[in-house]
Amino acid sequence: MFFLSANRVKGMWGRRLLILLAVLLVAPVASFLLVRGVLALANWQLERRFPPPGQMIALDNHRVHLFCQGANAPTVVIEPGLGVDWVAWAPVILDLARSVEVCVYDRAGYGWSEAGPMPRTAERSAADLHQLLASSHHRGPYVLVAHSFGGYIARIYASRYPDRLGGVVLVDPAEREPGDIARAPEKAMGSLWSLSGLTDRLPPLGWERVKRLQRGEEALSPDVRKLPVAFRHRVVIASSLDQLAAEWSELESVQASQVQARAAAFPRDVPLTVITPLYSSGRGTASAIPTSETRRELHRKLAETSTLGAQVFAGQSGHMVQVDQPDLVATTIRGVLARVRQERQ
Repeated sequence: MFFLSANRVKGMWGRRLLILLAVLLVAPVASFLLVRGVLALANWQLERRFPPPGQMIALDNHRVHLFCQGANAPTVVIEPGLGVDWVAWAPVILDLARSVEVCVYDRAGYGWSEAGPMPRTAERSAADLHQLLASSHHRGPYVLVAHSFGGYIARIYASRYPDRLGGVVLVDPAEREPGDIARAPEKAMGSLWSLSGLTDRLPPLGWERVKRLQRGEEALSPDVRKLPVAFRHRVVIASSLDQLAAEWSELESVQASQVQARAAAFPRDVPLTVITPLYSSGRGTASAIPTSETRRELHRKLAETSTLGAQVFAGQSGHMVQVDQPDLVATTIRGVLARVRQERQ
């Protein structure tokens, strides 16, 4: 009888141990799925409550959001940088839209746009941009304005579709020495998280989106609440799991994107203006770090790839020139617009 009881005890503890192990294995998976489910539900609810202000245009296997303001040709198309949406361009967009049409869009996975094929290299995004513009009612020649990582996309687009362009403006474009390409992902990671003072315009992470579902525009800072409704809603709906995945894919593909851009010869007869900030970090502080001579020289050489190239220095700016000196960016774009209009007469 004793041995029978002992066997039963052993069996009972064995079953309990198996149950405990099963719980320990299943609980993290269940928790992960629960969190994913809550965030997915928040995404769905946010996008129903704050629908896209522009057009949703179908590409081959996903839809992309295109938002335009203003009127009159030629159309200005803005290509934002990695991890920063077009809200940071609000001062430039609102200024230019008084006299010309300005279009911005969410790259695949960003904002209201659906997730696209991976990896999100500059070459893939350039192909999306071409299809997006070709599928819209907007016809060239466009003035393409790109910032940072977006510069890779603009250069590839220009090399493939020069007849669609009236000019290109690159705002502190990503550009590195060939021997420095291998370290590009780490440097991109550093620059992505060092954009101090822009937390209200950078995508919120994780549970922040759930909070914004609950509070809506009340969650926005006072300066963002002053912006037109499309810009406010863009901040509210950032950033979905799809956008985080797209950002990480772009970050991991920086090396490949650099190689792709280097291989894309910029058309010699397309006007190109490169805006170079004089500071790489700490603008306006005692610890401000000037932009390196190497970077200034790379930008100069990039501008010289066009016979109509020019380099403009932003003396009061860090990497986010469109935030630090929006008037300079808008004035530079107007100069390109004037050239395009003169040539079309």
